[in-house]
Amino acid sequence: MSALLLALFLQAAPAPAATPAQPAAEAASPAPQAETPTEAHAAGATAEPHEAAAHGSEGAQAEPAEGPAEIIFHHVMDGPFLGFKSKHLVFLILVAILVIAIARLAVRSYGGGVVPRGLGAAVEGLVVFIRDEVAEPNIGHGDGRKFTPLLCSFFFFILLAALVGLVPLSATSTGNIAVTLGLATVSFVAQQYAGISKYGVAGHLHNLVPPGMPVLLLPIMVVVELLGVFTKPFALTVRLFANMLAGHMVITTLLLLIPLLGQLHWLAGVAVTPISLLLSVFIMLLELLVAFIQAYIFTLLTAIFIGMYAHPAH
Repeated sequence: MSALLLALFLQAAPAPAATPAQPAAEAASPAPQAETPTEAHAAGATAEPHEAAAHGSEGAQAEPAEGPAEIIFHHVMDGPFLGFKSKHLVFLILVAILVIAIARLAVRSYGGGVVPRGLGAAVEGLVVFIRDEVAEPNIGHGDGRKFTPLLCSFFFFILLAALVGLVPLSATSTGNIAVTLGLATVSFVAQQYAGISKYGVAGHLHNLVPPGMPVLLLPIMVVVELLGVFTKPFALTVRLFANMLAGHMVITTLLLLIPLLGQLHWLAGVAVTPISLLLSVFIMLLELLVAFIQAYIFTLLTAIFIGMYAHPAH
């Protein structure tokens, strides 16, 4: 601050007067003639590019470094990857291929009447769990088996997308709201199909209003029920997106504590390093559990919503 004040003072100070020791010829020299407007304009035009270039170089040198917020959002947001425009799209396709490959390997393990082991047994256990504990209790014994393949697709895709996203230099495709919106849209179509296939379009719309509703409340309840139809996929979209994004943001923020405190003092950076690493490992292990929980919750909520339209009386 004192240096800035000194510089301003020197710029504002008047030029020193001529000393007596100056030669008489300099004192008697005629004052320079005023430049004509044309010359002044030419001189100004010549000086402006040099001044602009100087300011541009100073601006380039004074450009601030990338801050913590930019680092966090660069990690969790989408961007180019290996020549592709979307990193999330690349890993979405990889996860889809991985799900199909696991399903094919599990089916092949049943060849020859041999009891499946390893991967086949694990996949069979999860499929049976989704069929017996998720689909049939919430949709019904008759309709549960029909929607079990869809529910298994939701479960395995969300689970593998979350697990693949924990690998370094990868990305969680379900951390992109466009992906979760696509999954919720498929769930929404399945919900409407469950009601329309059993009761028809008119019957499905009639079932949206609870039976025995007073006539005066019908205008209000019709609006409320229509909003509820679109609230369900919206809740599925935001819930999955927020949970997948939050874990990665917490891990990145914990790791950023090291360079942030290191800028204050190197001892602070060294002291916080083991704490930050331990907390990051703990959150990483917690993300393994979250991957299974979020896949289960999305699948369960989809089954519940389908059952609401397939059996509105219940």
